[in-house]
Order: sequence, then structure tokens, then C-alpha cells
Amino acid sequence: MRETIEQLKELLGSDFALLVSAFDQDNRVHLNSLEGLISSGDHQQVSREAHSIKGASSNLGALELADLCQQLESSAKQGDLSRASDLLEKIKVEFEVVIEVLKSA
Repeated sequence: MRETIEQLKELLGSDFALLVSAFDQDNRVHLNSLEGLISSGDHQQVSREAHSIKGASSNLGALELADLCQQLESSAKQGDLSRASDLLEKIKVEFEVVIEVLKSA
């Protein structure tokens, strides 16, 4: 992840902070949305939201976060939300780790 961050910082310069802010804000919206969607059993929308976070995380080199989102996306696509709440909690914890790393970069 650090290598990707360094490459992005070099490429974007002062705009890197804007990227971090957008990543933080956008994905908090997705995370908040996921809670309600899991509760309502909307597996298709859970899959879409998890996919969005996965893509953004992959672009920043946050592969552990992307992997957790992939697990949630895959199980939701199969119509199985039995592990969704547990996965979401892991995703939230890892998201905060990623944000901390990005903001300290």
C-alpha cells in the first residue's frame, strides 16, 4: 500500500490530499448505506456498495480492505448475507486503518 501511496503522491502532488478526502467521504457514505442494506436483506445493493468500496480501495493499494469487500460482494451476489454484518465490522476497522495511513502519508 505504501508504494502505491508514494506513487500517487508523486503523481498528484498537492491534489493527493483531495484524493484522500474524497476517498474518506465517499466510502463513509457507502459504509453507512451498507448497514441498512444488510438489515433489509437487499443483497443486490449490498453487492454494489461493497464493489464500490473494493474498487476505490484497490486503486489506493489497500488490498486487505479490497479483499474484505470482495468477500462481502461475493457472498451478497450469491444471496447469502449470513456473514455480512461480521464482514462489515471488519471492513469498518480496516477502513479506519487505511484512512489513518493515507492521512499520515
